[in-house]
Amino acid sequence: MKDKTKIKLVILLFTSSFLPVISLILYCFGYTFSLFNYTFFAVVSALIFLALTLIISKSAEVEQDKILRIMTALLPLLSLINSVIYIYKNSTFSVAVCMTICFICSAVTAEKICKSKNTKVFSVISSGLLSVPLLIISVLLISAGSFGANSVVETIYSPDKTYYAEIIDNDQGALGGDTVVYVYKTDKLNLLIMTVSKTPQRVYLGEWKEYESMQIQWESEQSLVINSKEYYIEI
Repeated sequence: MKDKTKIKLVILLFTSSFLPVISLILYCFGYTFSLFNYTFFAVVSALIFLALTLIISKSAEVEQDKILRIMTALLPLLSLINSVIYIYKNSTFSVAVCMTICFICSAVTAEKICKSKNTKVFSVISSGLLSVPLLIISVLLISAGSFGANSVVETIYSPDKTYYAEIIDNDQGALGGDTVVYVYKTDKLNLLIMTVSKTPQRVYLGEWKEYESMQIQWESEQSLVINSKEYYIEI
């Protein structure tokens, strides 16, 4: 029973930690990633959590050991962090619902397995302290996705097409908006479930609708000129 429970917990921990770990590793090396379909993976994650939590909750008492307690204590915390990454990447209502299901299931699983008072205290305090700021961040991200819209109005490639600049119209409705210019590296690594690329460089932030009169051109492969000012590309 203990080994079977560990396997279930490993699956739940992997589901919760995959994006946070990948995000941290790629960030350290100056890269970012994008899943091919965030809604699909969010739904799959929620189904995994629901199924395994139901199985664990119906099982008999679980024999305790140190590894099992540590895994249990980390699960709600990782689930919270994972939720924010998902919502940051795709701030839709369906993704938020799936991530809420994952967190609730992780809390139920921790309550079922974790019998140690110290482990319970750590799990509750760590996830509780983070839940409020992460919830606020999630609401803000969903609100930003609901009331704002980013539209790429023009894409300009560098002379050798190593980079390309995107002029983005950030329309925030009654709040106005911004004109943003990001530079991306053309080369991307297409993996089975995600695309990995260099982290884009934001080179310009201007007034809303400024793109209508903006003068922008590539001076060289690593030099972009916007309204007579030169910006050096460092990615």
